[in-house]
Amino acid sequence: MKLKPEDIESLANRIEAKRLASGYSYSDIARISAVNQGQVSRICRGQFKTASGNVMQICMMLGVDAKLDEPADFVRIQEAVLNLWDGTSVDAERITRLLGVVNEVRRTT
Repeated sequence: MKLKPEDIESLANRIEAKRLASGYSYSDIARISAVNQGQVSRICRGQFKTASGNVMQICMMLGVDAKLDEPADFVRIQEAVLNLWDGTSVDAERITRLLGVVNEVRRTT
């Protein structure tokens, strides 16, 4: 999901504050989180546009709450999808394919 500039700034500030408070270097975070050191540096400085897997991995590693103010519709859709999913990778693939078909239908109408 693409983030608003103010969300990026807020999240980057929380990441960097936690990094400094914990005494971790960029290389420490890279080693522990398995994220490339260059990516760690960019993320800690707020040079990202989405809440990517690497951003989330760093947040988890540092214990940073990555929760952003999400629109109510986004939360509603997310909850609906999670209610559909039975927790298996097979079902995740089915739901992903189904959403892909919905997207295709929407593009053709």
